[in-house]
Amino acid sequence: MKFIQLISILLFLSTCGNEAIVSTLPDPVPDQEILSSEEGLSLTLLEDTFTGSPIIIYTHVQNDSNDDYGYGDFYHIEVEKDGQWYIITYSDAVFFKNPRFKDFGSTLLAGNEAYQTFSVEELGVDLFPGNYRLVKTFLSQGEAFYEITVAVPFFVK
Repeated sequence: MKFIQLISILLFLSTCGNEAIVSTLPDPVPDQEILSSEEGLSLTLLEDTFTGSPIIIYTHVQNDSNDDYGYGDFYHIEVEKDGQWYIITYSDAVFFKNPRFKDFGSTLLAGNEAYQTFSVEELGVDLFPGNYRLVKTFLSQGEAFYEITVAVPFFVK
C-alpha cells in the first residue's frame, strides 16, 4: 500500500513542474500584429479575463464603415508562446457537428452591430492559463473583394 502511495506522490510531483499547453500548429502565424479595429470594423469581448477555460466567449462586432461585410460563426483562437502567436488546433469534426461554423452566411450592414457567442467547448479544447486572442475575418461585399481580419486578446488564469 505504501508503494502505491509513493508512486502516486512521485507522479503528482513530476507533473507539477510541467506547464500545460494547448496543441498548436508548429509555426507561428505570419501576421503577429492584428488590431481589434480595422477599416471601421471592430471586435470586442464582453469579458476578457477568465478563471479556467471558458465555455463560451461573448463577442460584439461593430461596423462603423460605409460598407457591408459578410461574416459567419467561425472564429479561431491563437495562443501566445515565447512572445509569438500560434493557431490552436482542434478536430475537423467540429465542422461536421456544427454546420454553422463557417466564415460566411451573415451580413453586417454599414453602421450596424452584432452580438455573437463563440463556444470554446464545441472546439473540444481546454485553454490553460495564458494569453490568447480571438480572431475574426470579414469579407467585403462590394466589387473590390477583400478580407479584413481583427483580433482581440483575452487572458485565462
